[in-house]
Amino acid sequence: MSEVSRGSGVSRGPARNGISRVTVVADDGVPLAATIEGPPRAALTVVLVHGHCQEADSWEDVCIRVARSDVRIVRYDQRGHGRSGSGEISSLTLDGLAGDLAAVLRALVPTGPVVLAGYSMGGMVAMAYARLYPDAIGARIVGVVLIATAASGLAEHGVGRYLRHPATAMLHRAVTRAPRAMEVSKRAGGRVCSLLARGRDDDSWLRTAGLVLSSTTSVVAWSRLLAAFAVLDESAALVALAGVPVVVAAGTADRYVPIEHSESIVALLPHAELVRIAGAGHRILAEYPDQVASALGRLLGSLRVFDGSLQRSAG
Repeated sequence: MSEVSRGSGVSRGPARNGISRVTVVADDGVPLAATIEGPPRAALTVVLVHGHCQEADSWEDVCIRVARSDVRIVRYDQRGHGRSGSGEISSLTLDGLAGDLAAVLRALVPTGPVVLAGYSMGGMVAMAYARLYPDAIGARIVGVVLIATAASGLAEHGVGRYLRHPATAMLHRAVTRAPRAMEVSKRAGGRVCSLLARGRDDDSWLRTAGLVLSSTTSVVAWSRLLAAFAVLDESAALVALAGVPVVVAAGTADRYVPIEHSESIVALLPHAELVRIAGAGHRILAEYPDQVASALGRLLGSLRVFDGSLQRSAG
């Protein structure tokens, strides 16, 4: 049975293998499932934000590779995903998810420096957070890692062009009118795509569609967030991020969020570094965890603690 910490908005379960499972209550009362690992008095906390139709566990292979004695790692299921609740339909936006990230930070990392790392949609959420809470950037958020993500123009390149296709608009309307029937159709479609994808390359659209459609993410959250991607514009976030070190990592063979998006982000950030992962597609966390961990480690390695404060190492 979980123990509830009064006034913290956090319900804590028993720790196992050094990992604590907790529940954070978002501002609108939605429960957000999270995990904490690493020393409680670590000098630095890394907060990991997962992608669309994924869960916090998608970071597992990366976490194993970046675990350090002086770093604490927090990851959580975003609303509408995994073990977290969904809330009102109107809250399923990038701004709504950024508000949840703020709630997680307040509850689980109330003090000390933080590095944010976001994959795909998680990177968009991290940027939305920077736009909504610019005073936290540099003060609390001392570095950001953006992986296989975009700041704007997602519907202009690659598979993203289908985000504004008339058939996609019809799909969104069908979800709004008959969410239960569409939920059944979504999961059935996932099974069919997974079956047809057997034997194809790892980043085939059939395999990716099968994984997305078969996920536990509700069809409403899936649809609402796809609609948000179609009008993505986090240009203002890049202004807020200009004063902190940023590492941007992307696969050269990503057909869903082409590497051109990462190049565009780096071009607008004076302290950003681009890490190109040769041959990687969009499923970069699962298929290239060593390279992703290395990119995150590059940023962590550039930061050092001195008398309780975090500073950027020379060089």
